[in-house]
Amino acid sequence: MKYFFVGIKGVGVCGVATIYKEHGNEVLGSDTDEVFFTDAILERLKIPVVSFDPVHITPDIARVIYSSAYTVDHPQIKKALELNIPTAPYQEALAEIFNERTGVLVTGTHGKTTSAAMIGKILEEAERDPTVIVGGALIQWDATARAGAQTEGLMVAEGDEYQAKILSLKPKYLLLTNIDYDHPDFYPTEESYRAVFQKLLQSLPDGAIVVAPKALRSFVDPLTNAKKIFFGACIDPPLSLMLWGAHNQTNALGVIALAYELGIPEEKARATLKNFAGTKRRMELYTGENDDIVVIDDYAHHPTEIQATLFAVREHYPERKIIAYFQPHTYSRTKTFLEDFGSSFDDADSVALLDVYGSAREKDPSFDMSIFVQQVKKHHEQVDYVATIDNSFSHAKKNASKGSVVITLGAGDVWRVAQMISTKLAAS
Repeated sequence: MKYFFVGIKGVGVCGVATIYKEHGNEVLGSDTDEVFFTDAILERLKIPVVSFDPVHITPDIARVIYSSAYTVDHPQIKKALELNIPTAPYQEALAEIFNERTGVLVTGTHGKTTSAAMIGKILEEAERDPTVIVGGALIQWDATARAGAQTEGLMVAEGDEYQAKILSLKPKYLLLTNIDYDHPDFYPTEESYRAVFQKLLQSLPDGAIVVAPKALRSFVDPLTNAKKIFFGACIDPPLSLMLWGAHNQTNALGVIALAYELGIPEEKARATLKNFAGTKRRMELYTGENDDIVVIDDYAHHPTEIQATLFAVREHYPERKIIAYFQPHTYSRTKTFLEDFGSSFDDADSVALLDVYGSAREKDPSFDMSIFVQQVKKHHEQVDYVATIDNSFSHAKKNASKGSVVITLGAGDVWRVAQMISTKLAAS
């Protein structure tokens, strides 16, 4: 069968396309010319990526699956409908794969990509042959997905709470990492944001199992009759992990508790996590850990995530100069959490700020970036406004020296700065 994916470079869409491809289907898709880290994955899988020209939608295509960034007004989706080709949004295609298997859902505001990747890797090493889709490429797989058995079996999915997408998934096992208000463009209040997790918990079937932090006990307990396991934020001595930071210790504790419920002994889960290399765009090293100039990239785009990431980097490099390049993601989030963003960079020695990376779903030309810059300056002495990727690279060449740690932060394309700097360092 032949399947076409509109917006195929998106992390989730790339994951579903990977599973379709590895199950023997012909797969191709379309996207912009913008460079994504998924380009390398699609190239490795020999999945062609074409333009958005509707000429690529041909009658021999069995189905067109499209990213949530696009609607039925997209020219390729329109063409498919004209040709009576079945269409489906990405989330529907994901739900079809997930709901015909024993579902293991990992969701929450922060830590879900790392946690889903951890449990996927544990199940693989336990020879459970899981199907896995996560929101980042596992470094040890160089892929955002793993195709397990074509039918039945276990499936691990990272659940996106945006637009209440998680409610289409019907898990038997649920790991809820945390709840911290986000996505203000869709959820106007904290209460409306929390409500999607309430609905998810209320929808769990008899026999389901929920793993959640102790801090959420009062939230989870009244909402479901499922078996509930609550884990702490840390243990002493800490777990032996390759990943840095207290937040990853907490992620691992939740995953170990979930793995136990899936029949994996704690010592086996710990052994896998000890060698777990993480995912791309989550404190991803672009250089050697002890190089003269260290370059790191991280997806952190929420104040809580920035604070946790910079704290972990400072803990790892207590004496080094840390230069943070932050690209805000979406205008609504930037405006809603403006004050919190301002105080998020305490563990950086200097901060360089790029323009907002506007998603495909929103534009706000009236937004004044100088307000954001001034808010950060209230809390930090060394703040520069660099605006663009190229200016960031020039700034780093001027300001990074022996003993510096350069970290790029954001959910947009700020990772390109890390790539440019590390490429220059390698060449020199």
